[in-house]
Amino acid sequence: MRRQDWLLSLLTPFWATFTFACTVAQDLRPYSQRLADAPLALIGTVTSVSGLRVTFAVHHAINGSLGTTTTVEALSPSTCSIAFAVGQRWLYAGPATSQPSVLLLAKAHSAPATDFGRLRRVDDARAQLPAAWQTCTANAQCEPVPIGCQRTAANAANVTAARTQSMKILGDHRAMECATPPEEIQPLTSPQCVASRCGHWFLDLRLGV
Repeated sequence: MRRQDWLLSLLTPFWATFTFACTVAQDLRPYSQRLADAPLALIGTVTSVSGLRVTFAVHHAINGSLGTTTTVEALSPSTCSIAFAVGQRWLYAGPATSQPSVLLLAKAHSAPATDFGRLRRVDDARAQLPAAWQTCTANAQCEPVPIGCQRTAANAANVTAARTQSMKILGDHRAMECATPPEEIQPLTSPQCVASRCGHWFLDLRLGV
């Protein structure tokens, strides 16, 4: 074996496993805006990783038209790429650490598909909205409804009635002095239709994974 071939055989495994450093300008926009601008965003559990191909079981589509599964391309290993693993549950919005993807559950094997870990639904029971006012089949059907210093959502056909009832029961949100939530609480800008019910969701990054 020639000397250069021998050196190459030694260095190839090193190159294959080496994680390269990279530098990406920090995106200073609010998290909700970065997520809203992501062309593909979903809540899903990683079911397989083959090379750079990562397959998710899709539990909820945030942005984009998705089926029950989807496969995305991960990035080559570097300090800017996310290392996906089977069994993780993600709010997936891109394969780079600079994108608004968030690990929700590190081990979701035994968790029901409705357990989104760090992603929580705003509790809107106080507004006493009839179930029919929040029924939905797609995110686009849901519109925001203020509930005091927070907000929920109702379907377009009943959003006016929902807003009126909320203000009657909880007061006019425009006259309230609402505290700014901590940085670890990241609300999603748009309402979501999850389990056939409109609502607002937020990331609680104080929770473990």
